[in-house]
Amino acid sequence: MIDDEKNHGSVLCHMDGTTVRSKIIMSHDKYNDDNFLQVYYDETRYGERWRSHDPTDREIMCSHIIDRSIRPLFTAGFPANVMVNVCVLKTNWKHEADAELMAIIATSAALMKLNITQAGPIGVIRIGRINENITINPTIDEQRRSDINLLYVCTRQNPIMADLVASEISESDLTANLKLAQLEAVKCIDSQVKLRERYQMDKKDTSNSKNFQDTRTQSSNHSGREVALGQAHCTETISDVNRFDGRSIHQIRPLHCEAGYLHTLHGSSLMSCGETQVLCTASIGKPGETQSVDVLPRKSFRVDYDFPPFCTNHIVDIFSRRWLEIGDGMFTEKALLAVIPSQRDFPYAIHLNSEVLASDGSSSTTSVCGGSIALMDAGVPIKSHVAGVSIGLVTDMETSNGQLENYRIITDTSGLENDLGEMDFKIAGTRNGITAIQLDAKSTLLSLDVIGEALKYGRQAHLQILDHMEQAINSPKETSYYKERRIEDV
Repeated sequence: MIDDEKNHGSVLCHMDGTTVRSKIIMSHDKYNDDNFLQVYYDETRYGERWRSHDPTDREIMCSHIIDRSIRPLFTAGFPANVMVNVCVLKTNWKHEADAELMAIIATSAALMKLNITQAGPIGVIRIGRINENITINPTIDEQRRSDINLLYVCTRQNPIMADLVASEISESDLTANLKLAQLEAVKCIDSQVKLRERYQMDKKDTSNSKNFQDTRTQSSNHSGREVALGQAHCTETISDVNRFDGRSIHQIRPLHCEAGYLHTLHGSSLMSCGETQVLCTASIGKPGETQSVDVLPRKSFRVDYDFPPFCTNHIVDIFSRRWLEIGDGMFTEKALLAVIPSQRDFPYAIHLNSEVLASDGSSSTTSVCGGSIALMDAGVPIKSHVAGVSIGLVTDMETSNGQLENYRIITDTSGLENDLGEMDFKIAGTRNGITAIQLDAKSTLLSLDVIGEALKYGRQAHLQILDHMEQAINSPKETSYYKERRIEDV
């Protein structure tokens, strides 16, 4: 237990009838380098349910989003445990979706009050688009009518995290919206700076910690960039190299696409990308049998994503709810939403299950591909295939001028490249445009120019992957098992 108030930070954030509190506690006791940061988001509504409850999928997802937003602010080997507890104290239902946005702001401000990070504060914004008109921080009703939903987090200069679900937006339009988001998001940074000045807190110097020094030494002895590229001196050889598995920097791994893998099911697929393999099954049911936790309106489509320990040869608690499964399942769901038919055209509930049989990176983007094939195999009239790809970044960071130097973007990242690279960028889309992105920066030096360049390589990879998927199945299968029966009997 810590009694020193200097090791605590607490901030209340108010907006339009919604109040969010973020409380941060820091401790040097029982330091855990592998999991030094823990984030818990709670939407407990007083008087509506017991205070003791299991977290919902939305609460787990919001915890993950906050974690992704603030983790790059900490230096490598940060020598203390940090726990973030965020609680939504009250909400205005018209702005309830803004609670996660407010949670990021409150947490950033609490970090500024505590003053332990080497970067920050961060800004956050949500952008929608209704009838080609951009909407800043749209309400829930506006999000339902919007063809894009972009959540964007950044420092004053550079992006940190972005989540997008869209109806086939072009790469150029997405780049323009990211630039607009950067301009709008930084507007909430000044108030956090004033908060830090109000408390007159100096930066905490943690660099003399023995644990920190040991961690920094270990990190320098195992350069991730060198391992990922299979090179001895990354700075000198980064320009024209092959990766550790022999591929060129924009070469995708061998693909295998198979529709109807399990013949007795409504729809199924087996999708492999290198050593990553995913089994997807699609089931058609009565309307209303499935629900989505997302704020978008298509409640009849649901994705469950399983990442069992055996797919990575690990032994862990299989009953624990992991951010990975919920987050990757949500990415798959968002990626496919743009092609799912309306309830008027297809009045059935659709349940897609994706089980990762083996994983060497890019399992969620492989799930998007396999899910698209399974839906067509089930006869769901999706208008086109959706492909997914992971884009990474290998670079030498020049800290003197705060810019990335001598970087290379890599296409279709493997597990090792994803772990040791500077960026985790998942992109999903059709031939007509992007349907979802999930961007996570590993540092605060990522630029919008790099993101724009990554989108170009992602587009090239999508076209290659779609060619393989269309060879397996190129249109929804003509089926009659649900069309010949009344809806209520399905």
